[in-house]
Amino acid sequence: MKTFFLRCDDVVRPDRAFLRVFRLLKAAALPVSCAVIPALAAPALAAFFRDETAAGTRLEALQHGLSHAEHSGNKYLKQEFGPSRSYKEQRADIAGGKKLMKKLFGKGSPVFVPPFHLYNSDTLKALASLGFKAISASRKLKEPLPRGLAFLGTRVTVNEYDLELKPRPLSLSLLKSRTLAALREGSAPAGIYFHHADLKAEDLGVFADYVSFLKALEKRGLARFFLASEIIKKHA
Repeated sequence: MKTFFLRCDDVVRPDRAFLRVFRLLKAAALPVSCAVIPALAAPALAAFFRDETAAGTRLEALQHGLSHAEHSGNKYLKQEFGPSRSYKEQRADIAGGKKLMKKLFGKGSPVFVPPFHLYNSDTLKALASLGFKAISASRKLKEPLPRGLAFLGTRVTVNEYDLELKPRPLSLSLLKSRTLAALREGSAPAGIYFHHADLKAEDLGVFADYVSFLKALEKRGLARFFLASEIIKKHA
């Protein structure tokens, strides 16, 4: 049985774009790990999370950088963390984000999500020094992870973009094939990630069908779904 986690990226407020996707996942009883941008997150988001988790909803906030700033000057290699930043700069931003997360949600996140999926060894070193338990991104560096830091890879990309970085319509067949490919790739947990703000109204039907497909995999005993933090605890 394959372990998956669902990651909703760039969450800052419980607005219409977020709620219409969240409600689909909640109705299907699928847990949602949200990559929250600390410097942009609204107090209303923290209140929403408190109310939902108090009611038993499996929902959590992961730290998504600090402000999702772009420092590289290259629109195809955007990075808030990574080679364009020094260790000192990265650590200061991560620590600042952690402080904001604690202020908003009453605690810091054990999982760090680097914006644009880019990071380097200095990022990992900074995370380990600040007590993070895992980093979640689409690629893993070749070098060994610092002691105590795990990698939660995202295997299934929901959104697609053209060369101008504009969202393309969702393809159910593509989502199914990517998910089935992840099922066959060993026992490592796999992330399914999406940007809720880039899902257009016409995409919602496809996304709802994809959620039904995920539930069918779960019912057949082929997949199980956890929060990212639950996976970290399970493998600690």
